Amino acid sequence: MHVKGGDMENLKKILEEISLDQMMDRIHYMTENFPYRLSGSETEEKAARYVTNVMESYGMEAEMLEFDAYNSTPMESKVEIISPEKFQIDSLPCGHIRSTGKDGRDFEIVYVADGSISAYEEKDVRGKMVLVEVSYAPPVPEKAYIAAQMGAAGIMCMNWGNDEEVICHRALKSVWGNPTPQSLKEMPDLIGVGITRHAGLRIKKLCQGGEKVIAKVTAIADRRWSKVRQPYGIIRGNGESDEFMLVASHLDAWQPGVTCNATGNATTLELCRVLTRHREQLKRDIHVVFWNGHEIAEAAGSTWFLDHYWDLLNKKCIAYMHIDSTGVALTKKLEIKSSDELYSFARNNVKQMKEGELRIMTLKKIGDQSFMGIGIPSLCQRISFTEEDMEKAHGATLGWWNHTKEDGIDKCDPQILYQDTLIHAEFIYNFVNSDLLPYDFRRKFDQIEKNLYPLAEVYQEKVDFTDVLANLKEAKELVLGIQNNSASLAPSKRSDYNEFVKIVSHSLTNIFQTYGSKFDQDRYGHTNLTEPIPLLAEIKQLDKLEPSSLEYGLIETLVVRNKNRITDGLKTVIDFGKVYKKVLL
Repeated sequence: MHVKGGDMENLKKILEEISLDQMMDRIHYMTENFPYRLSGSETEEKAARYVTNVMESYGMEAEMLEFDAYNSTPMESKVEIISPEKFQIDSLPCGHIRSTGKDGRDFEIVYVADGSISAYEEKDVRGKMVLVEVSYAPPVPEKAYIAAQMGAAGIMCMNWGNDEEVICHRALKSVWGNPTPQSLKEMPDLIGVGITRHAGLRIKKLCQGGEKVIAKVTAIADRRWSKVRQPYGIIRGNGESDEFMLVASHLDAWQPGVTCNATGNATTLELCRVLTRHREQLKRDIHVVFWNGHEIAEAAGSTWFLDHYWDLLNKKCIAYMHIDSTGVALTKKLEIKSSDELYSFARNNVKQMKEGELRIMTLKKIGDQSFMGIGIPSLCQRISFTEEDMEKAHGATLGWWNHTKEDGIDKCDPQILYQDTLIHAEFIYNFVNSDLLPYDFRRKFDQIEKNLYPLAEVYQEKVDFTDVLANLKEAKELVLGIQNNSASLAPSKRSDYNEFVKIVSHSLTNIFQTYGSKFDQDRYGHTNLTEPIPLLAEIKQLDKLEPSSLEYGLIETLVVRNKNRITDGLKTVIDFGKVYKKVLL
């Protein structure tokens, strides 16, 4: 990436103005005055109003959006093991559960490891409560969905970490964002509690001892529509372009919620303060939203924003950055997760870092990544734990204290927070000031080929891949041909080029990184999203089925239709590629 001398000087001034004191003051103020920021609560509204007022004080256009979210408030729980031993354990109720009532219920407990589909092989969990070890593979809402599909009546979530006697707040709502009449039917209707890792290991040992393990569980939470609020601000650039970058950070949090996500809020507000002071040096606008409904309502705020600002986002948004859990203590390695077309730009943004100091990977659809269906390229980054540290903590990627009462001010490292904020500021400034949108599709096509060709080779006799491979080849040649000549484009053609690469990014992201339609959302943590090509995830089931069986025919039909969706998306790229090739070259 070539940065002009004037731009470099402006960026240097911006970075010099970032204030650690300002950020630490924000963190202290929010966590001391709004310690409980769960969606729909009175303190959440106060926090939202505070953030909105802060953005206004910086000179931003700001408003507090209000909408209805399908929400839940966890209330109380109690767990007692009554056989083969008797003892009580501490617990917390999960959100979006079916309550037991005050008298509780008895359950047989069955241990199912990570709660993935394969963990249920040769296990009958119908009417029972499953004990799962918490991890992000799959996330808790998907563990709950799988448990419900297997006939379980309840789920008990054993915390990650090691010897820490803490319980993580969790929710079981597998529906991404607000439900529809159809998706509501798929939401798990389970009784659910969280417990410490120590207690979970004790119950696991009993389950593996050969005797039935019986627990009396009481868990109470509600499920309802509630009003929630999210601050929305705009930093207007110098008017050179009407495009914008979307930057967001979730506002709702479990008490005290320092690193999840007061630190992310502080980073975002400091970026607002400094970038607003330099708005005349910004060629594009920056839209900033503090999502609500991130924790229990599972990305309700970002999904609502997409639903209600669809046309604006579809036409004018050039990228999305989610800022979460910056400044986490004991972290050592910069982690960047990005859409493949942003990979080169993101890497160049931290070119001074050596490979061993950096972990960079393709971004999957998780968290508040609600914009992959529409196809907007995304990025999230933060200084994170090393692989060894995460392994020792049994998958606690954000620290064993994440979502617990122990997420206090001592879990924030001010110097790491400062470094995180510098990295975000540099990326945003350089990205919004790019004359040509810095999407690089070489890695995108390389990854698609890497994932698609092996499937085609293995399953060509079952499903004809000739059409999709031909379209992929033609799309790649057209897109890279135009991209490789972009440096020589006349200034009058830059706008046309930017429109073309947005079309390509929207089309490829939709068909290769999501499973549901672009107008809907995937189930939260959907197992298929972990596959190299989510739309073709079911093809592997054909290996286990008799070709003459009903099930084989059903899966084959599904796979062929999903393959056709990919083929059609590639055709869209080809059609626009042919038109823009004439216009640009």
